[in-house]
Amino acid sequence: MPKKNEFLQIIAVQLSRLDAARTRLLNGQDVEALHDFRVALRSLRSLLPIVLKRSKRLDGRILAAWKALAQFTGPTRDAEVLLSLVGERMSASQRAALAVTHREGLAAISAALAGPDFAQLAHISLQQCRLRISACGPLLLKRRIKSQAKDYENCLNQAAKNGSPTLEQWHERRLTIKRLRYLSLLAAKWLPNRVNQLQIPLKQAQTAIGKLHDAELIAQFMHKKKIKKPLIRKAYKAWHKLMCQRKAEFMVLG
Repeated sequence: MPKKNEFLQIIAVQLSRLDAARTRLLNGQDVEALHDFRVALRSLRSLLPIVLKRSKRLDGRILAAWKALAQFTGPTRDAEVLLSLVGERMSASQRAALAVTHREGLAAISAALAGPDFAQLAHISLQQCRLRISACGPLLLKRRIKSQAKDYENCLNQAAKNGSPTLEQWHERRLTIKRLRYLSLLAAKWLPNRVNQLQIPLKQAQTAIGKLHDAELIAQFMHKKKIKKPLIRKAYKAWHKLMCQRKAEFMVLG
């Protein structure tokens, strides 16, 4: 059985990845820095709720702070995606306005990350996780990890009951898929094989639904009412493949 300290080390690695991406963001030269920062942040946020409790005052404040940081960086990342995907289809004025939004967003993020708050949050998060894990038996930690994965799976099961999801519901599905995927990547030692065997279909579904989300951003920005049907069909196909493989893995591996 994996040791408790291994899970703490995984959390520490995500904090280190966050800090490395933060440094690249502050340098202002790396176009992938914001994306990498948000990936590391999502990875961290998939782990923290397993050991930190929202009902505990300090734990809740830590979880809320990381969530707020994710939300704060979201609009700038959206602007970055639009600049990359829409490109020459924008008018010159649209492109200029979006570029200003992107630059100002990066400046605001850099200003927030340059201060002592980020380092303090990272330090307190690791300290509190160490405290919670030290008080948690190895079997209890494993049960919590499995329970977290089960919660995500239940969300997918509930979503599958809706045969005609809205774009917002597709977005919620994507969030759940990402959370389960990151958890299964990082905590594979503690999870059943049937969950770990879903990496490829989870990634495929995340990508297909992500393209649908990007198309929604573009449609809103360009004031269009419709999204291309092939993108919706690909999202349905990837979703169906994921749910079918989940069922198959459950039946074979249990």
